Amino acid sequence: MKHIAIAGAGPAGAATALLLAQQGMQVTLLEQETAFDRVFRGEGLMPAGLDALYQMGLKETFAQIPSRQLDAWDFYVGGRRRMRVVEPDRRGLATQIIDQGALLIAMVEQAKTLSNFEFYPGWRVSELLRGDRGEVIGLRAARQGQSQDFLVDAVIACDGRYSRLRQLAGLQIDKSSAQFDVLWFKLPAPPSLAEETPFVACLQPQRQFAFYPSWDGRLQIGWIVEKKSKQALAKLKNRDWIEEFAQALPPDLAAHFRQHKDELEGPIYLDVQVGCCPQWSIPGLLLIGDAAHPMAPNRAQGINMALRDAIVVANHLAGVAESDGPIRTETLQAIQAERQPEIEAVQKMQLAEWRKVALISQPGLPYLTFKAIATAFGRFRFAQAIWLHEQKGLREGVLPVKLHLTKALSSLG
Repeated sequence: MKHIAIAGAGPAGAATALLLAQQGMQVTLLEQETAFDRVFRGEGLMPAGLDALYQMGLKETFAQIPSRQLDAWDFYVGGRRRMRVVEPDRRGLATQIIDQGALLIAMVEQAKTLSNFEFYPGWRVSELLRGDRGEVIGLRAARQGQSQDFLVDAVIACDGRYSRLRQLAGLQIDKSSAQFDVLWFKLPAPPSLAEETPFVACLQPQRQFAFYPSWDGRLQIGWIVEKKSKQALAKLKNRDWIEEFAQALPPDLAAHFRQHKDELEGPIYLDVQVGCCPQWSIPGLLLIGDAAHPMAPNRAQGINMALRDAIVVANHLAGVAESDGPIRTETLQAIQAERQPEIEAVQKMQLAEWRKVALISQPGLPYLTFKAIATAFGRFRFAQAIWLHEQKGLREGVLPVKLHLTKALSSLG
């Protein structure tokens, strides 16, 4: 059986490692951090991402991690709710707010029950090992002054938007012209949201932010800003953010924000990058997840697309798991060929949504026109249905992704 090294234990890396190990392949998973806790991780599982988890046989595992099912999408314009779209539950698949760290731990722990899986937390890749023809034959990684070489049949880079392996391989990324970033905050959730879980988008001229009650009982708040220098971003920390939020909220929510002013956490700056590598692989090395195609944060597409990447990788590598010789470059290229159309389509939808928000939040006629339209039509079912239809690709994916591995499917919960 083939030996695969995976760099990065995020959603793409942990899911791919579990699926390949379940097929009997020798899998070595390296992660430069020693813990799965992060200041910020994507928490939204769209139906497409949840379906991918269920296909992997993780339905029972998912039921055991902290999560909240989304109830509705609320749109506040000018401090009032103008539209509510109830979250549909189709085939038992509805958007979930999850503890991503707990999910990653659960996947790695399940993989660790297999004798052909090894996990190396705290190990940072320092070098790609090359064969006589320049092909990648392994990794060199280090931890606390200790260095080790891992000789394998293929390396899969799942090390995120700033991928070190992508740089070591000399692969380039084509970035979009996205000119926005996100500031993340946390605040205790109001009692009114203890039992209800809406995603709330708030819009006023020069104010665009959204929040939802997270799995930990706090509000996760994201504020959209234009791309700025580090000096300009530093100045933003001194703004009275509670008042900035309160200006776009109804009185009851504004009062809650002001009451808990001293408990506000943040801002945490997210450098938004959206792009896709023209080439995801070289002989012996494959990029997937954010390493190959960093996503915008709307609808948490990073984790959702990563889980779907993992399924496609497992499908293709299972076919060559017991073959003689190295994994063919054509096999790695086929993975990109299958995944890139959906990635590009989803990124296009994400960026179109951001451009629309930028337009309707402009002071004057653009904002006033949108406010009037939202006020007049937001309460009607047809308007809500139109919005939901426009979200179909971000919610359910663009192309079908089906796991073909009988060993993984046999463990469905």
